[in-house]
Amino acid sequence: MSKPRLGIAAGNKLGADAARRVAEAGGNAVDACLASAIMGWVAEPFFASIGGSGFIVVREPDGSVEVIDGNTTMPLTTPEVPGQGARRIFLPKYADGIYMGIGGGSVAVPGILAAVRLAWERHGHIEWAALFADAIAVARDGFPFPKVSDYYLSCTWDNIWSVYSESRAIFGVDGVPMTEGQTLTQPELAEALEAVATDGPEVFYSGSLGEEIIATIERDNGFMTLDDLKSYSPEIRQPVSTAAFEWRIDSNPPPAVGGAVLVHMLALLESADVNDPVKRLTAIVEAQRMAVGYRRERYHDPEGIAAAFEEALATINQRSQRSSETTHTSSADSDGYVCSITESNGYGSGLVVHGMMLNNTLGEEELNPLGLHRIPPGSRTHSNMAPTIASKGGRAVALGSPGADRIVGAIAQTFIRIAVDGESLAQALAAPRAHLDPRPSGETVCFEPGLPGDQLPWVKRPYDEIHMYFGGVQAASVDEDGNVDAAHDPRRSGGSALV
Repeated sequence: MSKPRLGIAAGNKLGADAARRVAEAGGNAVDACLASAIMGWVAEPFFASIGGSGFIVVREPDGSVEVIDGNTTMPLTTPEVPGQGARRIFLPKYADGIYMGIGGGSVAVPGILAAVRLAWERHGHIEWAALFADAIAVARDGFPFPKVSDYYLSCTWDNIWSVYSESRAIFGVDGVPMTEGQTLTQPELAEALEAVATDGPEVFYSGSLGEEIIATIERDNGFMTLDDLKSYSPEIRQPVSTAAFEWRIDSNPPPAVGGAVLVHMLALLESADVNDPVKRLTAIVEAQRMAVGYRRERYHDPEGIAAAFEEALATINQRSQRSSETTHTSSADSDGYVCSITESNGYGSGLVVHGMMLNNTLGEEELNPLGLHRIPPGSRTHSNMAPTIASKGGRAVALGSPGADRIVGAIAQTFIRIAVDGESLAQALAAPRAHLDPRPSGETVCFEPGLPGDQLPWVKRPYDEIHMYFGGVQAASVDEDGNVDAAHDPRRSGGSALV
């Protein structure tokens, strides 16, 4: 039996299956990762959508790394008044309760589709339409409603998805929200994906689908126009990079905040004692506290994030929030391609157009610290997403996670297990994690079994077992001999495969 040539790890098993079939048809790691990300628009409702955002990190066989920024943007069109078309709601059942805006005025210009297309044009080997084949079939034929989507829908049905007739018809059964295991079919979404597969992204950004999107937003008093969709462009960026534990880390750069916070955290950790369990956990929590605290204090204006980040790194070198859910896919192949994609739909605006869910990024209060609709027209919105590639010698590992403000900690703790402890991908992903949560009752260390959290000087919140709260890291790797590996996080309903 020949050795595998490609490894894939996805946030859902259907995504891993789609990636496997694309790889078997001759696709490389980038093709496989893109096919899985597209499947996420179907199989992980609420967490990913063609109407959302995302970032794609690609490492080429020569070791060069680039980031394709498909984040959402503020429309160029100015609202008549700040807050136009956005209705503020409160979700009492989600986390500890959270405020946000939904509706037409909460929708930022979507970017993930444009980013997927650019990544395919630059690095893909297989036909464009082949990336969509499995997603179209699953949307049309249906699949069992996932457990994580069941939980999210139960928290948001009354305030978001039951408000609009289109979403109520898709995700409701006899007037109540769908539950785990019921069959979700999305025939209109299948039609939309077929149009994109056949005609390209133009049908979404300037064609018939785009016209439907704008008409729906306008009916809900939103202010985005078709020109806003037409003007969207993905950006190719150089990754933010650092050296940590003799590895090179490449992650998502400013104006996104996730990669910057990850690099900040790892730079703080490198000078700590990570061999003693108590000292390691203390260092992880302290590094998270400082890095995330710096973000909270300084990263307000998206245009000023780069300068704030450079200042943070200078400070480190001299010494030596809750947000929306996401999903992630990692892949690697024996030729040396490595790909890491994180994508999000915010919490969802409630608007569904031809089966396509639209984001509510402009209504996410933690991503708009200047206030609703106050960021400059055309600028990227804030993001915690941090798709990452770690490399040492001839080995490269793709890492990433959903989990809002737990993303960075989940990636950093998994990386330390690989880089310092020498654990396999599967071992590192299953290892216990901790997170410092700044709750009203005091800074609280949340931790899984196997960690000495009870010995730390903060309010303690032990968990009885590993839990989806601590993210869902997906990892794939290739070494200098072309050996590939992949593993998915047991905390969530992911999948992985070797082809």
